[in-house]
Amino acid sequence: MHFIGEMVMSRVLFLALLLSVAFSSRGSQPQINVGLLFDYMPPESGNVLKRIRNTGDATAYVRVEVVQMHFDANGQVTESAVDTTALARSSAGAQGVIASPGRLIIAAHGQQATRLVYRGPRDEERYYRLRFIPVAPTADEFALSEAQASEAAAVASAVQVFTGFGTVLFIAPEQPRYNTRIESGQVHNDGNATIVLSNLRHCQSAEPDRCSPGTIVHVRPGRSHVLEEAPGQFSRYELREGSSRRMIDSRR
Repeated sequence: MHFIGEMVMSRVLFLALLLSVAFSSRGSQPQINVGLLFDYMPPESGNVLKRIRNTGDATAYVRVEVVQMHFDANGQVTESAVDTTALARSSAGAQGVIASPGRLIIAAHGQQATRLVYRGPRDEERYYRLRFIPVAPTADEFALSEAQASEAAAVASAVQVFTGFGTVLFIAPEQPRYNTRIESGQVHNDGNATIVLSNLRHCQSAEPDRCSPGTIVHVRPGRSHVLEEAPGQFSRYELREGSSRRMIDSRR
């Protein structure tokens, strides 16, 4: 029920830590930062700009991969490939998210942006996983100049670990409807778009300022989240319903 709040976040943080350790143990290396782990495309927009930073000391060559996420009745996730070739050609019936550009060359201590474009119906909410993968570049894939190819050869010989950074993109339906019920220690989403419990903390009733670290929880349509308050605790969080924000205190 935590959707991607705990499982995916912990996986992403582990991968980020692994890549950081691997790169820092060797000389000059690229080191990418994908920013926010969750991005949201509102109903009035068909694209989102995603900025990728390179805090390392060498040029980063990054491939962007996109897959669609599907959830079964138990909340288990499967993924399917997106036909990016059909999307790039604007083929009839093509549907999904395409990253433009899908390959980034990011100078040391620099940044580049890719635009995430959705094409297809907006009759229901959809979810896409984005992977930003540092790669050993080739001249053909990245259209490198001679100077870039020479630098790329040095980077490729040094990089030994290729780890992808995963983020998730939520595509809101064309007509989002929010209907959130909070009762009996649970948050129920009876609408047709995901709600977000941002900075969710469990605090001590006797010491209201003594709280657990904040987490983020996504509650998909038709799902519920148990707040899991121990005796003597209450919950605080910001409830996000699209662009609407309101603070929730379970004592009230």
